[in-house]
Amino acid sequence: MCYDLIAKTNRKEEIQMSLTNPILCLFEITDPNLIVTGISKERCSTNQRIHVVHATLSYQLLKCPHCGHKSLIKNGTHMSHLRLGTLSGGRYEMHLKRQRYQCKDCSKTCGAKTKLVNRNETFTHNIKHQVIVLARDMLTSKEIAKLCGISPSSVQRILNANIHLAYRVKHLPENLCFDEFRSCNHWMSFNCCDAVSHRRIVTLKDRLSKDIIDYFEARFSVQERAQVQSVTIDMNAEYGSFIHRLFPNAATIIDRFHIIQLAGRALDNERTQTIRTIQDKHSRIYHILKSQWRLFHLDEIVKGTRKM
Repeated sequence: MCYDLIAKTNRKEEIQMSLTNPILCLFEITDPNLIVTGISKERCSTNQRIHVVHATLSYQLLKCPHCGHKSLIKNGTHMSHLRLGTLSGGRYEMHLKRQRYQCKDCSKTCGAKTKLVNRNETFTHNIKHQVIVLARDMLTSKEIAKLCGISPSSVQRILNANIHLAYRVKHLPENLCFDEFRSCNHWMSFNCCDAVSHRRIVTLKDRLSKDIIDYFEARFSVQERAQVQSVTIDMNAEYGSFIHRLFPNAATIIDRFHIIQLAGRALDNERTQTIRTIQDKHSRIYHILKSQWRLFHLDEIVKGTRKM
């Protein structure tokens, strides 16, 4: 009878280990101390279905990490909820029971560690890798969050922690371009690039004059900034107030696109004012000014060609 009980126990362990290895291989987990005990499906507070992998983490710890004595005893387990990489677009979690240990000498406790996740984090390295791979395909944060089953703010935190931008370029180009763009959460960010090669010099999280001045003054010497010959900007008056301070020898150039855009808006305003003064709504002049507004934005060469 004892032999049958031992044989059944060994068969259960063999079945458990045979199921553990394929499941861990699916998530690219190579920790030999992890043992999968079961798989289930649950629902979270938002009624989203979660695929849960139940596992235990335990190994023999010889010395106390605090005092170094060999007087450790097992002291219960601690449940950790880890986020795994997605397999079919759903949400996968691992409920991991970590073995706790207590030292008889110093009475301090410690827990079993794994390389699956960093300390005090819930996102595994596998799901972080998936986020970075999807970000390289130029997907938005919302699309990545939907595919990986996490929030867009978590996607942004993962990208900010794993993508490190250069501290500064080696040499400032002679011709720079300043502009702003709408970034995350409708915030306006600052962008600086080379006017000739269009190579990015720096991207700041906001467009405040103080932050722009601090960046260039803290990273580039006066001699380096004095080599800049021109800075192309839009109609933003804030840029013109500190360009000479940062680049004493640079000429300020207004981008011709914004000048043409300003002239086009002034022409449209004059056209609409003229339309309002026409009493006959069925006249030829009214219809031309109303519907053929594109003709007033054409170049003189194009107009001359059409007349011919």
